[in-house]
Amino acid sequence: MFTKMTTPLYKDYDKRLYLAYGSNLNKEQMAYRCPTARPVGSAMIYGWELVFRGVADIVKSKDPNMLLPVGIWEIEPGDEYELDLYEGYRKSGRGLYDKIKVSGIMTYQMTRREIARPATSYFNTILQGYHDFGLDTSYLYDAAGWAAYEENERDNVFGLEAV
Repeated sequence: MFTKMTTPLYKDYDKRLYLAYGSNLNKEQMAYRCPTARPVGSAMIYGWELVFRGVADIVKSKDPNMLLPVGIWEIEPGDEYELDLYEGYRKSGRGLYDKIKVSGIMTYQMTRREIARPATSYFNTILQGYHDFGLDTSYLYDAAGWAAYEENERDNVFGLEAV
């Protein structure tokens, strides 16, 4: 039987901020995964942008005026442990995501770089999160549209035009 770990393996702080940009914006999903996490607000971060690699990721933008909509959570060590598991973070650096700081707030960034469109159900989970935090959904739709375009271009090995 699966049980969630309630006692963290490490504890060097009581609470910290966590910056969410993908499925962890979804408050219902976070309530299950990180029951002591508390949403504290939303923000727009300059110089970063949302991309899809099958799942949500962020990249430092070449345009310093680019904006990344985010939700901010207050988390405890047990929540961070659950997020590390969910995101596939490994201290060895061989995980799916690395742990980074953006504007001084902890978040995750993918280690793989290939752009790919998200599954519809995953996109809808994030869309609900955008609504939960009152974020402008045009950034989400733009990132998904760009991923679909990039994926189509990559798959078009003969350079044929769409008809």
